[in-house]
Order: sequence, then structure tokens, then C-alpha cells
Amino acid sequence: MMNKKRLMAILAAGVLTATSFNPAMIKAESVSAEEAGMAVPADAAGMSVPADAAGAAVSADEAGAAVSADEAGAVVAGDGSETAVFSEDGTPVKKTVKAADINMKVQDSYDFPFLGLKAVLPEELKKQIENSDMLMITEEEWNDDSTGFKYAFFHWNKLTEEQKNEDVNLLGTGYEDWLKSIERVGTLGVYSKDVIDDLDSITGCNEHKELGTSEDGNYKYYLSINKDAESDLTDEIEKIETTITEMTAFDPSKSVFDMPAENANPDAGNVGAFETTDIDGNAYTEKVFSDYDLTLVNCFTTWCSPCVNEMPDLDKLYQEMKEKGVGVVGMVIDSVGEDGTTDEDTVKKAQILKEKTGVTYPLLIPDAGNMNGRISGLSSFPESFFVDKDGNIVGDPIMGSRNLEDWKTAVEDALEKINSEK
Repeated sequence: MMNKKRLMAILAAGVLTATSFNPAMIKAESVSAEEAGMAVPADAAGMSVPADAAGAAVSADEAGAAVSADEAGAVVAGDGSETAVFSEDGTPVKKTVKAADINMKVQDSYDFPFLGLKAVLPEELKKQIENSDMLMITEEEWNDDSTGFKYAFFHWNKLTEEQKNEDVNLLGTGYEDWLKSIERVGTLGVYSKDVIDDLDSITGCNEHKELGTSEDGNYKYYLSINKDAESDLTDEIEKIETTITEMTAFDPSKSVFDMPAENANPDAGNVGAFETTDIDGNAYTEKVFSDYDLTLVNCFTTWCSPCVNEMPDLDKLYQEMKEKGVGVVGMVIDSVGEDGTTDEDTVKKAQILKEKTGVTYPLLIPDAGNMNGRISGLSSFPESFFVDKDGNIVGDPIMGSRNLEDWKTAVEDALEKINSEK
């Protein structure tokens, strides 16, 4: 399970994350909606749960935005005391899930650059996973300062026919209690040197085969089995083919099981030159920033309720401060698919959002270079940052949504920084 500090940081101030978390990361025990103000999408938890599993979404009217969830895919968090679970389009789903639906997708091979690990499963094990006779899920624990991870591993668990159809409670200690009730068969993982003595308790296994050591010497790789489990099951785990590779530098915005963004450049000092259009087809370049001393760039997705709900306040900010040299630009991150092409359905949804929320600032489609890589690989929304008239990025990013007064304060601080550097 991801540690509480990391989860709280992601969820704080209404940030919606799209990182591929496992179900243990969205338990209400880790963070409540009252503490965080939002919830994690179900697809981010690796679950394929139908969007209609829990009925209609709450309208954004109830949350202060003049657009319905049905029209825009926007929702608000659950009942104020528990962390709800949402699908990618923002529709709330049940707080339970069938055990079989948590299973990872079977692939010919698995490549995890952050872990420096590649794995190929034997055919029989893949069949067992496809049939949900074997459950394959992940677990990871980060350092307290979120600068690295303590351990990360896959684990395989035997499911009975009854357990396959069991409703797993994702709230409170429900997930952990359920996990203890199923039979652990084996694990494959990466462990920092300071937790090696705790492998039995961490993995739930009692026999460990060392596979190698990371290039920097800080991590060891182990294939572990529960020798009390059925031998025909543990034999399949032991047939897993592994390759240890160079670890990609840790990225605190992602799960260690995610793939690194190809052109991500979170430390970019300038947005660079670009050409793109807004959601209505109007052409824009980096000169969109030259008309203002300072521009707030708000990166959002159409399925993120905190993003949608703050749009009216962002437009008020723009109306009140544009004469003072402050602009606002929205970047519709989900308007571009993984293949780099424009998602026309998302563009239409963004057009509805623009009409219903009444925003007058431009809503842009990300350019091919993702603003010099600055908006590539974002995994939590909304995320905002300031840009001066020369395209230079000013100050630190702002994670999460804000109200009008908080945005005004943030703008004044950024203007002060610009003026002090003149």
C-alpha cells in the first residue's frame, strides 16, 4: 500500500490523480473525502468497473458550477466522510468491487523502468490469471519524504470460486482484511536494503530467491513463494523469467509501476515555441503569453470535478485582473489521446464546459511538444503554473483547485516575484 503521506499529498486541495494505483491506495482509512476534498478515479486504481455501477453522478450545480455531470462528466466527491471511487469519465461507482475485477491485465511481458525490472510469465500462470483462478495485483511503499520507494512487488493469490465473485470493500480496512483472507502464493519485487530482514512480513511469503541487485546497490530483487501453498501453483511462480535493467530515475508524480512520460520535462524553465488551437479551432502560439505580464496556465481534464468546479472562479480572476496585466489559459489535457491525436469527443465535452461555465479565457489543446515537455506526463489534476510574457515559468506549480481569493493571493505573489527580479 502507498504510504499515507504520499496519498495525502496527491489528494490534498482537490487534486484528482490519474496515476495507476492499486486498490489499496484508495481506502478511506488512508484519507477521507473530508480531508482531501476529492476521490481517485477507478481506472486509476487499475479496476475496470462499469461507469453505471452506482447510478447517476451528482450534478456540478450542487457544487457551484453551472454544468451537469451528465453533460460534462464532472462530479463531486461522495458523502463527506468516506473516499468515493470514480471512473475515468467522473461517474461515481460502488465502493465495493468484485475480486476478479481487481486482477491485472495479462500481457506477453511486463516492463517497469522505474523498478529496473522486466518479467515474462509462463503460459499456465497467464491462463490462471485470465480465469481469475489466480489474482495478480501490485503493492508499493514509498519513503516518508517521497523521494524514493521502500519496496514494490507483484503478488499472486489463489482465488476460490466463491472468492472470485466476492464483493471487496474498498473502504476502511475492508481491502486489507479481504487480502488477508485469500491465499498468497508468491511475489516478485524490488526491495531497499533496509527492509530485506522483513521480507516474510512484507511479502506474505516464507521462501525467497535473490535475483540480483540494482546498479546503484540500493535495491535487491527477489522472487518469493509461500512454501505452504499448493506446489503446482508455486511451481508456476518459479518459472517466471526476469530481467534486471537500469532503473529510470524515480518520479514522485507516478506509481513505480507506471511508464515514464517520453518527453516529460517538469523542470522546464520556459514553455518554448509551439503551435496549437483552442477547442473552437482558433490558432494559438506561444505569443498567447506576450499580451500579459503574467499568465496562469491551468491544466485540467474534463472528467475532473475539482477542475470543473473552479472554472467560474478562474474566469472571475481573469475578468478582474486582465486590465492589471494578468491572463488565464486553460489546457485541456485529456483532449489529446495517448497516440498524440486529438480526441474529438473530449473536445466537444470541453466546448460544453466552456458554454455552461461561461469562461472567456482560451481553452487550448496541448501542442505536440506539450509546452516544452512541461505538461507531459501530468498525473494529478488540476495543476497550474505561472508564465511571464517571455514564456518563462515563474515559481512553483500549484497543485489542486483554489477559490477566487486564494487565486488572487497566488497571482499577487507571482507578480511580486516577477517585479523583484527586474
